[in-house]
Amino acid sequence: MKAITKREHETLQAKLMQVARDAESPETRHTAEEALLALQEQYQAYHEMIEQLKTCIMEYRELQKSLRSDILVPALREERKATKYSVRDFQLMVTK
Repeated sequence: MKAITKREHETLQAKLMQVARDAESPETRHTAEEALLALQEQYQAYHEMIEQLKTCIMEYRELQKSLRSDILVPALREERKATKYSVRDFQLMVTK
């Protein structure tokens, strides 16, 4: 999926404005005006969704960091400690 650039949007917007302004046919002018309005509404919706996505990504990263430091790291530390002791115990049992 490719992002919508401001330049692409402004280029298309300018072309539609030109058609709406210069069209001889009222039907063509009306169609261009409607298309311009739809384009602007869709571009606004796109930007709102991008902002929502940014917020979602930030919240996910914060949650990920919190889960790692609060749950995962201590659990792995405990597992490592338990494994060390069981390996030592096993080695002691083998040598006896």
